[in-house]
Amino acid sequence: MLYNRIYIILLAFFFAACSKDKTESVFGEKPEDRMAQALQEYKTALTGSANGWKTAVYPEDGGGYSFYFKFGANDRVTMQSDINLDAAAESMESSYRLKAVQRPSLLFDTYSYLHLLADPDPNVFGGVTGLGYSIDFEYSIDTVTTDTIKLTGIANNTRMILVRATAAEAAAYTAGSLATLINNAGSYIFSNPWLYLEFSDGIRLQVGINPTTKNFSLVYVDGSGQVQTLTTSFSYTINGIQLKTPVTYNGNTFSELLWDPVKSVFYVTIGDQRVEVKVAASAVVPAHRLLGIEFDGLIVLPQPLPGSSPAYATISANLASSLINGPYGLTLYYTAYVFNVAQQTMDLNIYIVQNNNQYLARYPFTYTKTADGVFNFTGQAFAGNASLIAADAKPLLDYIRNDRFTLDFFNDPQEGKLGQLKSIEHPDFYFTGYPQ
Repeated sequence: MLYNRIYIILLAFFFAACSKDKTESVFGEKPEDRMAQALQEYKTALTGSANGWKTAVYPEDGGGYSFYFKFGANDRVTMQSDINLDAAAESMESSYRLKAVQRPSLLFDTYSYLHLLADPDPNVFGGVTGLGYSIDFEYSIDTVTTDTIKLTGIANNTRMILVRATAAEAAAYTAGSLATLINNAGSYIFSNPWLYLEFSDGIRLQVGINPTTKNFSLVYVDGSGQVQTLTTSFSYTINGIQLKTPVTYNGNTFSELLWDPVKSVFYVTIGDQRVEVKVAASAVVPAHRLLGIEFDGLIVLPQPLPGSSPAYATISANLASSLINGPYGLTLYYTAYVFNVAQQTMDLNIYIVQNNNQYLARYPFTYTKTADGVFNFTGQAFAGNASLIAADAKPLLDYIRNDRFTLDFFNDPQEGKLGQLKSIEHPDFYFTGYPQ
């Protein structure tokens, strides 16, 4: 009994000692103090780069966007980005915070170029309604080294790797070199739509650089006659184009296309060898081979685009006139030729407007295609709006039903790369549209 009493008294003294300061750490420092010290160390790292940091972010749906950050001790950050020419030329200042959000985090907490990509209103900068481009502006800090800081977006898991910039890079950003490169490279791409790389095997690899979607592609025909495509997203740097993931063809691997401002050409480096991107007179891989790979159809406007014939212009004008003067008072908005390569179908979609409301008249076709790219379309049953304007559309539909067509590219100095459908039976009937 006495033993039990002594045990209870000792136990009480033990718990009293333990409850003296419940916040005191066994490591001699409170958790909040350790977190505050860690956040201060991260801030020192961010502000410690006198020349700032460079990075790029890549949305899951494709494309890439580069950034240049300069963090100040006053909780302000200036940034430039390749999201557009203005953002590349002019720095924007906003605020940032380091905060414990489950783990140490970097928050860009006032509106910035990053927020433009995340804006839920597509009228602001495009993207998906309610999501934008699903890019984060709040990041947890994963690792910090002298030259690299790795972060992960809190909401969308966006990966961001900050790399310490050099003095030369900082000077180039300040001087507007990023905007200059985007402008010069963009003009070159627009003026030279048929680009290719050629390595030691002699096969021409068609190079696709899409400044709008920020996607890069290599397309070629392999030894068995099959079209092969290598694609990845890209972002601009002050030196050229940085690929999200390296591209490898026949043992040749590269992760960027460098821009030569003197010769105005792109090139890649394979080991110590420079391989320039060359210009071809026409598409290296024919348009009909790229259908379903690079594009799925053509958007054709009522006012014919360059590369359209007078015969087609007459058909288009008569269709528009017939619709507007018909019983429904319809305005011809545009037509779309939409292919499904897997199912060998093509829909001729005529979009019409009545009282500011848009409607669709869909005319389905099946098709066959020869090895050298000759299409033969067979009309299928249609109904609804297509039946209501069938008489108006008949002159156009008769060409599609009765003639065979080729599909090629047509390059225009103002409109850029267009797709062109041309009748074989009536060589004077051809038209162009925007590849989509």
